[in-house]
Amino acid sequence: MRESTTFSCVSIFAGIDYHKKFSLVTIGDESGAVITQQRLPNDRIAIKEFFADFPTAICAVESCRGYEWFVDYLKDLGHEVRLVNAYKAKLIAQSKCKTDKIDSRALMQLLAKDFLPTCYQPSPAERRLRERLRWRAHLVRYATRMKVRIHSLLDKENAGLSAPQLFSTEGKKFLRNIQLSDSRKALLMEHLDMLDYFEKLVTAEDAWVKQTVKGSESAQLLTTIPGVGNLTALVILAELGDITRFKTAKQVVSYAGLVPAVHSSADTRYLGPITKEGSKMLRWMLIQAAWIAVRTSPQLRVSFMSVRNRNGKNPGVVSVARKLLKIAYRVLRDQKPFNAELVSKPSA
Repeated sequence: MRESTTFSCVSIFAGIDYHKKFSLVTIGDESGAVITQQRLPNDRIAIKEFFADFPTAICAVESCRGYEWFVDYLKDLGHEVRLVNAYKAKLIAQSKCKTDKIDSRALMQLLAKDFLPTCYQPSPAERRLRERLRWRAHLVRYATRMKVRIHSLLDKENAGLSAPQLFSTEGKKFLRNIQLSDSRKALLMEHLDMLDYFEKLVTAEDAWVKQTVKGSESAQLLTTIPGVGNLTALVILAELGDITRFKTAKQVVSYAGLVPAVHSSADTRYLGPITKEGSKMLRWMLIQAAWIAVRTSPQLRVSFMSVRNRNGKNPGVVSVARKLLKIAYRVLRDQKPFNAELVSKPSA
């Protein structure tokens, strides 16, 4: 058994390789030397007993699936917690030998030397909002899959061509009365029932989105931006979190992965595709909003046409999405509704 020794007067750092059922914890000092290393079951009592000997430990935990309760519990115990950017940490601490012990020790040493790449820790309210919005996105995907499978069933018997809108009210009536083989007709009925179920859930989530926006002044301000609806406004709020952590609009678009990758060597400088770092959902929603903004905002349409004529429509719409996010940052920072002057004036 490990002797109980309390370290309260020296700087203690903990690198934690978190897993679903257990965590590998490495305790070290400010020089990066290992004091102890132990595999802990993800049990609150075991965690509390272990960290009782290290009451002032600063902890590093990777941002991975299911980490939230663990981080919250460490904070409740009085520890400072740094959430690790797993991708950047692995680039720094690359090794041909990868084990839980090595990963845990590497996190502790990077933390002790102040080289640890960290990421934003969303508040509990922000986490709940993200989870609810992701759930809606899953429901929409499930409904879309049902539609694709229904098309597949009809194609196998060359049916459904006479109904131009299969999933309208009239189209669904047509589907329920269509003539198919017995086995496929039974499958079609089950698919239609599942589709109706998912669409009801999506409708309920849309009502929740609308109600949530009514209770959020910041969300209402975002909806004044061309192309930004209720859902997009909530996604921006959920994914950006505390807007004061960004000093400039450029930092926001970089965080969202909407800036081009830069490859530079000697006198050669090449701009590649966008980095696609950060939230995939945020980028997707901004691209959809950009297409709407191009049709509704003269200024943004001019910007789109300028880039499209040089580089094509996809870079053009990405440039508009980038502008929308910059405008959203200024709207949230200043707590003022959208003003067309926030968009650069089109040239003659």
